[in-house]
Amino acid sequence: MNHQVRPRLWHPPHLVADATRVLVARQGIFTRDGEAHGHELLYRAEGHGGLAIDRWSAADQDRATEHVLAATFWRDPDITSPLPAFVNFTGSYLLTREVERDCDARRVVVEIVESTDATEAVVDRVAALKRRGFRIALDDFIGTASQQRLLPLADYVKIDWRDLVMLGPGLVGAARAHGALLVAERVEDQEILDDCARLGFDLYQGWRFEPAVTLDRGACDEQAAVA
Repeated sequence: MNHQVRPRLWHPPHLVADATRVLVARQGIFTRDGEAHGHELLYRAEGHGGLAIDRWSAADQDRATEHVLAATFWRDPDITSPLPAFVNFTGSYLLTREVERDCDARRVVVEIVESTDATEAVVDRVAALKRRGFRIALDDFIGTASQQRLLPLADYVKIDWRDLVMLGPGLVGAARAHGALLVAERVEDQEILDDCARLGFDLYQGWRFEPAVTLDRGACDEQAAVA
């Protein structure tokens, strides 16, 4: 991608006082038979494992997304090709930043986080991205009003196994209403995999196949920001 402006790396001061490495995590998304279909990319900070990023402010979540894009697509070697890369986006990122500049539609699936308020502006923006070739995923689908508004645009709908246990199998039918591929998340063992397969899921993500693996993308440089 030969753009003059690139997304920035980000090291939040409340987590990392003096970061020296650029990190990003990757977890595969698989068919039931174990064939890799894609990868979800996740923010990581030096000295930390999994982070409750969904509890952060929208501004901090957006910085984390920008870091993931910078760490994945603006550094060598390529860690996702030729498979699609699922990247989390908030509604605020979609409305205020140039996704088309930062991402290649052939490579990136725009995964819309569950906290997104699907205002008319957000729905229009998602529709515009789809017209430009981006695939759309809905993360942690539980059938909220906002998710229902975005559902006709979704190529993938992801359902956390824990939500399925709480809300029941009707959630699967609601998610499939517009023909999206269904991705079961938190598939941690064979029993969960078998149950999800019986419910008709197309793809699977979780420890049953592989954990999220943190990758070191090299030393920080002038593109890193602490803010």
